[in-house]
Amino acid sequence: MIDIFNMENKLDLTNITCHSGGATGADFFFFETIGENYGVKTKAYSYKTKYHTTENKVEISDTDYEEGVKEITKANRVLSRYGIHKFMNLLARNWSQVKYSDEVFAIGTIVEPGKKGSKGFYNKSEFQVVDGGTGYAVQMAINNGKFVYVFDQDKDKWFRWSYTSLKFIEVTKPLKISYENFAGIGTREIKPNGIKAIEDIYKLTFN
Repeated sequence: MIDIFNMENKLDLTNITCHSGGATGADFFFFETIGENYGVKTKAYSYKTKYHTTENKVEISDTDYEEGVKEITKANRVLSRYGIHKFMNLLARNWSQVKYSDEVFAIGTIVEPGKKGSKGFYNKSEFQVVDGGTGYAVQMAINNGKFVYVFDQDKDKWFRWSYTSLKFIEVTKPLKISYENFAGIGTREIKPNGIKAIEDIYKLTFN
């Protein structure tokens, strides 16, 4: 993975797709309420269930689900969290968001090595990770060499994953969408600064 930050690409602004999970919180704000104002298309991935009813719903294939299970298992070698099998449908779905995207924008909280996240899990690895279920999508993206950006709501700053230093580095210039296929994901407990961070990305990209 070449460690290049926010590359300048020629974007077709009429053909941008947000790959999401359609969950309440950051997922919802990334596309349902903000992205659609800019004409951004959405694919809200779901496992087979009657409870996911968004008009942008895309049911994942059996192949993508099976890949997702493998990718989640690999991600958990870093995250080392227990009980993941109870949530495997949701977690494996996240793989499709990552797989079909070139870059990932996530809203959440970065947890330092040895520290405890808000969900009760300790970061037992030697690397920084992202709290909650969002951490799995972020870790899968890192494992697969994607461009990864995380807005830490507690620090009120954007960070990017550096494949050179193997840690999150503060972003010092405004972020924008650089690829026509991106993932917009994050915590259900989104705060006003998290919503503003998403709005700012769209404004800079389209204005």
